[in-house]
Amino acid sequence: MSTGWVERVGHDDRREPAPRLAPVKSPGWSPGRRRAASLRRVRVQGRAREQAAIDELVRAAREGRGGALVVRGEPGAGKSVLLADAAARADGMQVLRTQGIESEAPLPFAALERLLRPVLDRADRIAAPQARALRVVLGEEAGEVDRFLVFLAALNLLAEAAAAEPVLAVVDDAHWLDDASAAALLFAARRLQRERVAVLFGAREGDVRSFDGAGLPELAVAGLDDDGVAALLSAQAGAPVAAGVAARLRASTGGNPLALVELPEVLSTDQLAGRAPLPERLPVTGGVERVFLDRARRLSDDAQRLLLVAAADDSTRVGTVQQAARALGVGPGALDEAERSGLLRVAGTQLELRHPLVRSAVYDAATSHERRAAHRALADALGEADADRRAWHRAAGTVEPDEAVVAEL
Repeated sequence: MSTGWVERVGHDDRREPAPRLAPVKSPGWSPGRRRAASLRRVRVQGRAREQAAIDELVRAAREGRGGALVVRGEPGAGKSVLLADAAARADGMQVLRTQGIESEAPLPFAALERLLRPVLDRADRIAAPQARALRVVLGEEAGEVDRFLVFLAALNLLAEAAAAEPVLAVVDDAHWLDDASAAALLFAARRLQRERVAVLFGAREGDVRSFDGAGLPELAVAGLDDDGVAALLSAQAGAPVAAGVAARLRASTGGNPLALVELPEVLSTDQLAGRAPLPERLPVTGGVERVFLDRARRLSDDAQRLLLVAAADDSTRVGTVQQAARALGVGPGALDEAERSGLLRVAGTQLELRHPLVRSAVYDAATSHERRAAHRALADALGEADADRRAWHRAAGTVEPDEAVVAEL
């Protein structure tokens, strides 16, 4: 795995647990503003493998061997930064951009219109039926058309634009593309072999909506490894980060850059260097909390309650989580619903949340009353073989001092 991400410019074992993450929000922060600002002021750091794959796609397109690449990863992994970096380095190319937007997903061809708007003045150079079909679906003419003509129009308009200079089409958040735009762009992306056109798609892994790029090559953007975490934090803090600290922070965040990038603002130089202990609960940005809670909030109340029990649990046993969830009134279909959402996985008798940040976001978004109830249910579900865990959950589920809990501890 490559090491580094971006630098802003201008459970049955007894290992020491990674610290939990607590939410923190800055005054005036908004996800859209943060993301837009970041894309303008970042420098990609250490994503050599990913950049090389994108560079090869762009180089081939310059030489008349067009193609496409789907850049896929978890929220916050750095997909948008890689796409923005490719666009910034595409010297001598026309860069066309569009983005899937959740609120526009029901609107046919909304994303395609944004992508092709800068080159629509060349539409008279493609076949007249195709040009008319494109004008109709983009609302410039009335009538009904065959969508196949629209797909051909998108392909040929990109090729026509590339006759003047090579084209890089950047399609971010492809999982939120409207179906018509997605179909048209995939049709074109699979037929660029002799064109000077490169198409880059960015898509989330395991979201409530998925982007099916079947037939297109994919580039997986994973979390950073320990060296990458240390490099990113060192660049942000302007000070070295101890290897052990980097390892613990990676365990807490899954190496997710979005979660890591704010930590130097809330951790001291001594903490990063390993000279002072890390806090028991580390801050997580509002952006991280938002992207990992989006899917959870779409689930039923029962499934959300089961996710909270799974987030509070450290046994990783399906039976324990289900028994505790039943005690809280959760119905039998909640586990299947949560599993289908992609937020947790079940393998045999073991259950794990998809990403460490799912645990942090779900647990910290719950009220203190809800968390205590989950801990009490887990304590009741654990037997004598898990006396230490049971005592810890009883303590976490108690507000006032309790002599019985103290004795059990």
